[in-house]
Amino acid sequence: MLLSIIVSAILTIHTTEALKYILNRYESSGEYYRKHVSKQRHASKLDCSEKMIWSVKDDEWLIDANTIDYIDSVGDIDSNDSSTKDFRFGSFDFLRKEIGLNISREMSTRIIVPHHLTTASDVFCNREVNMQQIKAIGFDMDWTLAQYTTDFDLLAYNGARDKLVHWLGYPDQCLDLEYEVNICRRGNIIDKKRGNIIKLDQHKYVRAAEHGLTPLSTVERKSTYQEADSYSGPNYSNIDTPFSLVDACLFSQLVDLKDKLPDSSLAQKSYSQLWVDLRRCVDRCHRDGVIKLEVAKDPSRYIIYDPNIFPMLDGFRRSGRKVFLLTNSLWDYTQVVMNYLFARRQPGDGQPMDLRWADFFDVVIVGGNKPAFLMDEGSLPLYKVDPATGGVRNVEVPPSSTQPEEVERFLQREGHIFQGGNAPLLHLLLRLEVSAQGELGGSRLLYVGDHVYADIVRSKRSLGWRTCLIVPELTRELALHRRLKKDRQELLRLRKRQYLLERDLDQLFAARQRLTGQLLQRTEPHSEDAGEEQGLDDRIDSLAAALKVLRVEVRQRLDGFNAAFHPRWGQLFKAGFQESRIAKQIKDYACLYTSRASNLGLVSPIRPFRPIRDMMPHDHILEADATDSLFDAPM
Repeated sequence: MLLSIIVSAILTIHTTEALKYILNRYESSGEYYRKHVSKQRHASKLDCSEKMIWSVKDDEWLIDANTIDYIDSVGDIDSNDSSTKDFRFGSFDFLRKEIGLNISREMSTRIIVPHHLTTASDVFCNREVNMQQIKAIGFDMDWTLAQYTTDFDLLAYNGARDKLVHWLGYPDQCLDLEYEVNICRRGNIIDKKRGNIIKLDQHKYVRAAEHGLTPLSTVERKSTYQEADSYSGPNYSNIDTPFSLVDACLFSQLVDLKDKLPDSSLAQKSYSQLWVDLRRCVDRCHRDGVIKLEVAKDPSRYIIYDPNIFPMLDGFRRSGRKVFLLTNSLWDYTQVVMNYLFARRQPGDGQPMDLRWADFFDVVIVGGNKPAFLMDEGSLPLYKVDPATGGVRNVEVPPSSTQPEEVERFLQREGHIFQGGNAPLLHLLLRLEVSAQGELGGSRLLYVGDHVYADIVRSKRSLGWRTCLIVPELTRELALHRRLKKDRQELLRLRKRQYLLERDLDQLFAARQRLTGQLLQRTEPHSEDAGEEQGLDDRIDSLAAALKVLRVEVRQRLDGFNAAFHPRWGQLFKAGFQESRIAKQIKDYACLYTSRASNLGLVSPIRPFRPIRDMMPHDHILEADATDSLFDAPM
């Protein structure tokens, strides 16, 4: 951290001011916070009135003490510019060469991103959220507070692949399969019955499809998915979370292998059975320690460390909010992950696991079993967790009301770490009674998670929770949009030309109809009528042919543009020029969305979030009349 601050000083201020800058930055940094403040907090529990090193009003902390790597948010680098010739996108090699320091990638580079530009650290709003009305803020753990590396995916993939062979008797050829992260992406749907992966637009039209590893042609896709379908039910599975990418990759490879080995044991299995078998193996990997025991041995290899998580949590608590953790992971794994996020605890570093991280939460619920936790009041009993042993015991008499005295007595007696339970019990523990304005408790709770259905859709539908979806892919999507700005402008130029030609075609058709009407009213035809008709028909045919060629060019340009985002499935939020299905889900159910949870700590905990104006197609035309910017809207 101190080294990162030194480099930031070199990059941003004059030498005579460097020392003062370094001392100020270090005192306001997360490292100073953990070393000098967290010990006091642990000794005396949390006190919202306690004076902290930093506050939400400390703008300098927000600008430069944020040690998340923001280099991926930087736009185009001119390869012809000698000052940047050693720069690599997302790399600090140029600093190492120029300064001669071993610079950590954790160094903050937010200072080099113009603040007015949209960056991956922004929090985007679909539905107004008045944070002053929010009384409780909750977080999922996996892929929300903790984001994972590709090595984590490999644990699940390799473990499931090996179990398919050694446990379920799949052919040895399966052992040659290797994980490919680009086979699928979030938002796609598994068609288990047909062995396909499909991508839908917002209207549930299948825009792209692959059978196994083979893309379906346009004719095959349209003939297979010609009828309206909800694409829900037992034959379909949504890729709603980054965890599911492993399942999709292995499924596609098994389908491909089954088709290529007609004489193997796979030929006797349906595509749906392949899915059932691989899911059994992945679930077994999560239960038998193949994944979690390996993570516990070396968390730094599998978990992306984010030093801004706990300053963010502290900021919410200091602002008077209740803060809770609700995760499906069990206590032993939660303890490993949260200790690493809190202080980078590693096995063998001489520092035992402790519970200081838990002091940042009013309530901790592990083994939550979402989405059932959110839907069925009696789905799971509430257990008290013994943090020392990981054992659980029944909580026989939970609080019956949200009266502060009763809840406080319960938490003093039972502690604040539980397993199971359900949403009504959580509301009681957080004291979310109906407000004086008649608002239900759920509407004053903000939950932050990564799973589109289990964390966002279900909590919004069943409980009316305010929601924030974590979209890790957003960082790369925004960076690529900036890097491909010229390609996007060219595509929009072609679209504008297409629009103008279509308008000209409309005018020619209107002229042809007027001429036909005039001819019908005449009692005697004129000699020049046939020539005038033919002239209009020829112009219509010529323009229609030009439009046909232009449509092909636009499609090719769009395919090339989308391939830069993902070689198979294109942009996350788009399907062609339409919004994708996952984009519609995010708009409909996620009040907020951002690339990582700690971004919420970059804004005041009492600020209101407001969406941009909702616009229908005719609104864009009206806007274009005023600004001449119909084709400046983002794709």
